[in-house]
Amino acid sequence: NAVQQDRLLADAQGLRARAIILQGAIDTPRLREFVAQHRNLIFVNRRPAQGIVAPYVGIDNFQAGFAVGRHFVERGYPNPVAIHGPRHYSGSTARLDGFLAGLGEGASVRQFESAYTMQAGYDCAQTLLADPAKKYSIFCANDMIAYGLHRGAVERGLTVPEDVIIFGFDDNRLNEWLAPWLSTVKVPA
Repeated sequence: NAVQQDRLLADAQGLRARAIILQGAIDTPRLREFVAQHRNLIFVNRRPAQGIVAPYVGIDNFQAGFAVGRHFVERGYPNPVAIHGPRHYSGSTARLDGFLAGLGEGASVRQFESAYTMQAGYDCAQTLLADPAKKYSIFCANDMIAYGLHRGAVERGLTVPEDVIIFGFDDNRLNEWLAPWLSTVKVPA
């Protein structure tokens, strides 16, 4: 949350930290002020906001989304759906844009903006899977959304991948044990 981030930045400044690693930073006026005063900042996992110049370590969300879109096309997956993260996160937008580009021009894709939670995935399942006669191929912004979507599908008597194809993102380390049904993009830690 932005308030907590700004408080932690103030604490780091008070401690005279030599370098700061920001994982998933949120664009705030305080962050911009801090970046202008300090050069030893590294952004991890979420690119710095427009106008902030600083080193970034993370994945290429556009290319990862593109690879999933191409995978859907190559496998002939029907009725693609994207349950993407909040648009104000650059990684969410890049991942979605890559997926749409990977599917190609003219692809018809239903889209749901979602929080990165199991409950959000479950809620999307309530809307999306109301018509069990239609088979969907769903790209989820992360594995947590995929878990909630899966539960909603199972409660409707649907099976994965026979009735609904679910594709996640992150490759949660618990997938091998808890979600062997899930295809996902591996994001190296």
